Amino acid sequence: MADVSVNGRRYRTPERPTVVICFDGCDPEYIRRGIADGILPTIAAFQKSGFYAIADSVVPSFTNPNNASIVTGVPPAVHGISGNYYLDRATGEERMITDASLMRCGTILAALADAGVAAAAVTAKDKLRLMLARGLKGINFSSEHADRATEAANGIGNVEAMVGRPKPDQYSGDLSLYVLDAGLRLLERKAATLLYLSLSDFIQHAHAPGTPEANAFNRDVDTRLAAMGAAGAVVGVVAGVFEFEVVSI
Repeated sequence: MADVSVNGRRYRTPERPTVVICFDGCDPEYIRRGIADGILPTIAAFQKSGFYAIADSVVPSFTNPNNASIVTGVPPAVHGISGNYYLDRATGEERMITDASLMRCGTILAALADAGVAAAAVTAKDKLRLMLARGLKGINFSSEHADRATEAANGIGNVEAMVGRPKPDQYSGDLSLYVLDAGLRLLERKAATLLYLSLSDFIQHAHAPGTPEANAFNRDVDTRLAAMGAAGAVVGVVAGVFEFEVVSI
C-alpha cells in the first residue's frame, strides 16, 4: 500500500474497493427523519458501526465548491472554484462554470490514478464531470450524457447497456439514482477500485424532509448504498451544501 501526495496532504491507496458519494443538498434533517422513520436502514447501520459526523460546510456552500473541495482536499482559496458562476473580468458578465479551466490544482482522483489505482468519476450533470475529471486517466461520464460516452473521451462506452436502461431526464431524482446504479455496475465489473459519485440536488430543492417524494428518493439511495457494501466496498457519503459524513466499515 503506497502513499500519494496531493496538494500538501498524503493519501493512502485503497486496500479494497472504495466509493465516495457526494449527496448534494442533503441537509442532516433528511437523515434524522429518515432514520427515525425507518427508511434509511443502511445509513443507520453506518452510523452505528462506522463513522458519522456533522461538520461545517465549505464556504461558499454551492455544488461546485463542495465537489471541488472533496476531490482536491483543499478549500476554494486553493483550488480556485468559489461558486457555480464566476465574473468574467474581461466582459463584466457573470458566467456559469462548465469546465475545469478555472481549477488551480490537481485532484486526489487523478493522483491516485497516476499511481496505478483504477479510478472513476461519475456525475449527474456533465458540466461537473468536466471539472472533477481534470487530469483523470480513468473512467468519467455523466448521467446527463450517458448516451454519448465513448472509450476515447470517457474511458468507457455503452453506458446505457451497462446500467440496463436509457439515461433519465436531467430534471429528475433518477438522474442521481442512475449515477449510483452506474457505480454499482462498475464495482461488479471490477472496472474501478476508487469511485467518486456525485449526485444532483433536484429532489432537495423541491421536497422537504419527511415528504413522500423525499422519502422515496432517500429510500432508493439507501438501497443502493447497501448493494455497494454487499459488493465489498468501503462506502463514504459526504453531503454537499449541508455537510455530514457516514462511512461504512
